[in-house]
Amino acid sequence: MDLLLLHIKELVQAADDLTTCRDGKEMAQLGVIRNAYLLIRDERIIDYGPMEALGRGDLGRKALEEAELLTEVDCSGRLVFPSFCDPDSHLLYPFAPFGSGDLQMNSGHGRKRRFFNSYEALHEMTADEIYHQALDHLKEVAGKGTGAIGIKSGYGLDAADEFKLLEVIRKLKQTTPLLIQSTFLGSHTFREHPGLSVSGYLDHLLNLLPMVAQDELADNMDVYCDNHFFTLKEAEMLLRMGLKHGLNIRIHSDELGFAGLHEQNLHTALELLSPGGEIDKDKIDTMVRSQLCPVIMPGASFFHNLSVSSAREMIDAGLTVALSTDFDPGAMPSCDMKFMQSLACIKYGMRPEEVINASTINSACLMGIGEGYGSISRGKAANLFVTKKIPSYQYFPYAFSSDLIEMVILSGEII
Repeated sequence: MDLLLLHIKELVQAADDLTTCRDGKEMAQLGVIRNAYLLIRDERIIDYGPMEALGRGDLGRKALEEAELLTEVDCSGRLVFPSFCDPDSHLLYPFAPFGSGDLQMNSGHGRKRRFFNSYEALHEMTADEIYHQALDHLKEVAGKGTGAIGIKSGYGLDAADEFKLLEVIRKLKQTTPLLIQSTFLGSHTFREHPGLSVSGYLDHLLNLLPMVAQDELADNMDVYCDNHFFTLKEAEMLLRMGLKHGLNIRIHSDELGFAGLHEQNLHTALELLSPGGEIDKDKIDTMVRSQLCPVIMPGASFFHNLSVSSAREMIDAGLTVALSTDFDPGAMPSCDMKFMQSLACIKYGMRPEEVINASTINSACLMGIGEGYGSISRGKAANLFVTKKIPSYQYFPYAFSSDLIEMVILSGEII
């Protein structure tokens, strides 16, 4: 079925040559076509442009002539965005309803107890139970406008549990319309092994990596930087082993992470995150020199009442900044990228154009999928959403608590 969206008030992030990150001042640039059309065929964007050009160009005219079972959608007063790309989520969390005191349990011993209870609950769940629970989460994710997402393991108490999670992610890749990436986060459960030495646990992870890579169970590998986990040297050893096995590596700590890491800047990234604390000018200058790509997670700072990172200063220094939810139904229970945009504008001083770039093309490129996702471009995947009637794209992050998405299209199909 071909799909033709007509009379689009604003077609946002429209640019055929947009396959790489926008950084620094470029993040304020945004391609917007007013009173536009968009033609979709076979899961791809075929043509787009202003309404007055519909059917006039050779490509558009040929596409319309060849259209079969053409469905037209009047988008008058509505905006069309490319789907969000969320590089970081812990979606396979064994979610259970919380009681009235659970917000107070969000730190200290209460939080640790809740996490351990979750690890145990996951251990008892079958792969099928985890899969169907994840489908419910992904339905919400898609409804919030996200069309590509990274999902981590990390809640397994043993190797069998970790492989169970990675197998579930593989099945989700094959059976859902979203583009899904798998991230191995085996180091996340180190604190739940009190009887195991650091060196013993590190050996345990290093033995798992070849199996993960051989069976292609993960696209990425992540390490959480925290004094309670590994030393800088141990984390670096683990990540370099991930690189050796062909995995894309990333690291994160609280509400800041780095993606797109390589042999040359890995050590610097670890040094910047390991001490924690505020990201000051000296650290930002180091990021620029090392070509690091920060990923900010505003929901984490909001939910855990953390200080915010210096995203405004990072952008002004010329860095590429991406946005992520860090969605975790147990510790950061929001998969709403629109809300992340709002927080980034209100708390981090980012502009609407910057948060749109950070949550679409920049996050897509840091996920390694910029060639096919993250913008309205001919030939890219038809993953997008249509808003309700709103004044402009600036209104989208402004109305932080409003449900503004009317229609979601994934792989060219209305879901």
